[in-house]
Amino acid sequence: MKTLQKHERLLLIAAGILLLSMLLMLIITPAIYTRSLPNMKNQGALIGMSLAILIRIPLFAGYFSIIKRIRKYSDRRTGSYYVIGGLLIVFAFIYSDGAVAFMDNETIPNVSTIMFVNVVLDVSAAVITFIAAFFRPKKLIKPAG
Repeated sequence: MKTLQKHERLLLIAAGILLLSMLLMLIITPAIYTRSLPNMKNQGALIGMSLAILIRIPLFAGYFSIIKRIRKYSDRRTGSYYVIGGLLIVFAFIYSDGAVAFMDNETIPNVSTIMFVNVVLDVSAAVITFIAAFFRPKKLIKPAG
């Protein structure tokens, strides 16, 4: 079995962090839908949360396509690293706007905090992705014989 190199491990960690962020989004979606507006359901917030999760799914798949390409062809194209990291940062800033919008809602006090945790998780996954782009793969020396 081939051992994981540094950049592959970092990409797996970043994918795990992104998955945790998406799971936290799924946890707070029912609270936002049912309790953000008094005596009615908030369709707009449900659509926004669903889109936020659906946008992150291709990024999550992108991590694994990069790892698969590295393992199969042992080449690294850092452009895909920068695209995924940049998109995560942009989506984190967009999501932080929603977190600020729920700060003064007294019926769901913890939602804003969890949304800010999601922002921190997305930014940390992006930073780890950028760091992984700078690691060079090691040349594996095959034993003679």
